Amino acid sequence: MSNGMSTAGTSYVHAFRPSEYTTALLRAIETDCLALGNGRVLDMGVGSGLLLAALIHAGATQAWGVDIDPAAIEASQSLLAPVTHGRTCRLILGDMWDAVPDAAQFDVIVANLPHFPANVSYADRPKNWTGGDGRNTIDRFLKGLPDHLAQSGTAYFTHHDLIGLDHTVKLVESLGLRWSTVTQWTVFEPPERMEAVSAQTRALAEKSTHYYGGYAFVTARIIKIQWAPT
Repeated sequence: MSNGMSTAGTSYVHAFRPSEYTTALLRAIETDCLALGNGRVLDMGVGSGLLLAALIHAGATQAWGVDIDPAAIEASQSLLAPVTHGRTCRLILGDMWDAVPDAAQFDVIVANLPHFPANVSYADRPKNWTGGDGRNTIDRFLKGLPDHLAQSGTAYFTHHDLIGLDHTVKLVESLGLRWSTVTQWTVFEPPERMEAVSAQTRALAEKSTHYYGGYAFVTARIIKIQWAPT
């Protein structure tokens, strides 16, 4: 963690610049993960490595990151190199939970996965950040939590309510987990993004979407997951 403004040797800065979702998740880490002690943490979809750096700053001694993009692994290695002294840092190229050993469990799991429910892309972002079937992305993440979240552990992830909050809640509860919203905010979605979303998806997210003339606004949130009391 540095207060300096230099970006020398940090080629990842533009391609992996933090979004408002990253910033909100960073804030959740800084306020909710105050003392991790000897905690083992995982960032699913590690990107630049920023969130892992924040978790290390909070006290994590074993930091894991998974990403399907080789450029993300390289970016994480660059960002994390100055802050991982004396700590275990394992960065894995792979497809979500397929890349994580079956027996591995974590005290904190974070995820800021591209899950806008339509294929949209940007010239200045990695090509695989296109959204697509956002519901499938979040479902895959949630279904892997029971095998990898320690009994006293906590997971945090970004959630765009256009994929359907009710579906997410039902799935979380069916897995024996409980959820809460750490923070939520309103996102403006430009017409070109909303036009790419199917009418069926827009209908399912009607409660979370508000229109003022031709402008669409959708609720986004950071969701916190823990084991439900038995």
